[in-house]
Amino acid sequence: MKRKVVKTLALTMTSAMVLTMTAGCGSSGGGDTKTDSADTGAEDTADDADTGAAETETGTEATAADIGEPNGGKEVTLWHYFEHEADALNAVVKKYNEEQSDIYIVPTFVSRDELMKQYTIGAVSGELPDIGMVDSPDMASYISLGVFADISEYLEGWSDLDQFYEGPLSSCMDADGKYYGLPNNSNCLALLCNMDLLKAAGIENPPTTWDEFKEACEKTTDEANGVYGFAMSAIANEEGTFQFIPWLYGAGADITDVSSDKAVNALTFLSDLVKDGYMSKEAVNWGQGDAYNAWIAGKAAMLESGTWQIATLDTDNKEDVTWEYKYAPMPKGEEQATVIGGENFGVCSGSENVEECAEFLKYMQSAQNTADWCEIAGKLPVRADAVELKDFWTADERYKVFNDSMEFAVARGPHESWPTISEALYKAEQAALLGDKDPAEALKEAQATISPILEETPIAVQK
Repeated sequence: MKRKVVKTLALTMTSAMVLTMTAGCGSSGGGDTKTDSADTGAEDTADDADTGAAETETGTEATAADIGEPNGGKEVTLWHYFEHEADALNAVVKKYNEEQSDIYIVPTFVSRDELMKQYTIGAVSGELPDIGMVDSPDMASYISLGVFADISEYLEGWSDLDQFYEGPLSSCMDADGKYYGLPNNSNCLALLCNMDLLKAAGIENPPTTWDEFKEACEKTTDEANGVYGFAMSAIANEEGTFQFIPWLYGAGADITDVSSDKAVNALTFLSDLVKDGYMSKEAVNWGQGDAYNAWIAGKAAMLESGTWQIATLDTDNKEDVTWEYKYAPMPKGEEQATVIGGENFGVCSGSENVEECAEFLKYMQSAQNTADWCEIAGKLPVRADAVELKDFWTADERYKVFNDSMEFAVARGPHESWPTISEALYKAEQAALLGDKDPAEALKEAQATISPILEETPIAVQK
């Protein structure tokens, strides 16, 4: 059932959130090959506030056959935007519904864009589910709006928290270190190499450092045949920021000081790839799926690639890739870095069953359930001990690269104003890659946007 929660938030804040909240990288901060965004204008918000609850009811609710018969417990609603993974989620819910009778969980699929809209509207109207799913970089924003409840007291003393990777876990916390949910799954970025092109250029192994990477870009670029050394997404949305973060942190910089010399070095490194002809300027128009398609077409030797693309390589593009390929960690600059995507689940404010919902999240994210779920869904576990229970993420060298990279993966933010921070970053990246501004000037402008935000609400720097 949906629960009422009284909030004193201004409607203007809600409108701003709807306007600025872009989709994460694909369906899971990186889980799709399509560019996806939720640019709902403020002018639509008033109408949506009146009809939102009715629209949500049209979501696909799981049946008793999927989640077990009612167990006599209080009905608890769970909203999610898992489409292909819904069966795996329902299996976990069914198992829990049959093992206890305190609550009866009913999952409902709501499209990603609609779900994010409902959270924003629900922060004012009070219409929220008991448990809600959210893209990891967006969670801090919804925490600040009052969508999620503080469940720290129910996680206190839970020794399992020590098993969670820092990046995913931090995305469920506010600036004071309070918990509002638990991470469910993760993905991250690595380097996908066409080894036939690299070996033809005299390079036997994927590059491991920025210097080796730039040399590989130079040697594999074939202007006459329209082949570039590297492809990435630098599009003007969260996907662009997602793919820029590994370079920013790899340079030894972070988002608290994007005008620093180290940050400028990161953006200069990428803009020089375009300037030197090693990366197409079209990267500013490419979502992650577009960059992947360029690599599939043989038009790029190396690609900044996500975990989710392994499944596509094994299915849709199995016949297209006729060359040897390898995954490798993102090349190391001053530091080794990558960035996480993935989803979290939080207990929503106003639920009458906060403690019971928190217990379910702990159950869902136990080591065994995490391992079972992520294997079925083809995702990375958010806790290290889950990896040890199966060889899924270690036997396949491709998954192992991503899994090992989780040790140094950082979250985007987490910060309540991440959409605004992200916009400043991708605008700076675009300006530099297009040659409209030099990297230092572009990042100085980004800093002017970011500094006042962080002065008001600091961010815990991840290193």
